[in-house]
Amino acid sequence: MAEASDLRSEVEAAEAERQRALIAADIPALDRLLADNLIHVHSTAMVHTKVEFLAHVERMGGFIAIERGPVDIRIEGDFAVVTGPAIHRVRSPQTGEEVALDGFSTVIFRRGEGRWQIMLSQMTLSRPRH
Repeated sequence: MAEASDLRSEVEAAEAERQRALIAADIPALDRLLADNLIHVHSTAMVHTKVEFLAHVERMGGFIAIERGPVDIRIEGDFAVVTGPAIHRVRSPQTGEEVALDGFSTVIFRRGEGRWQIMLSQMTLSRPRH
């Protein structure tokens, strides 16, 4: 069994690869990273399967940038949960303008066949503070 620090490093690397692939709209890399049974919940509550999410990323041309705050990584056996603040900068599908989505991101990875794959990703927008 791998050491906890090794597993954490693997998960950190998988998360960094997820961000890189989303920004680059690297569909082959995303296809490898995303589990076939992926559930992706957008900040708008729209839900995509793996096939739908890959098509969405390709259509939008990738993300402009992803900024992550400090993340919490919890590893239990073959599962890892990565949570923390995030800002996703994307292009509006309607106008093409840059939009900053400021919120809290959850990504659940499952380890199998020597690699980590994403089973669930979700972005919840922060409420404006009054």
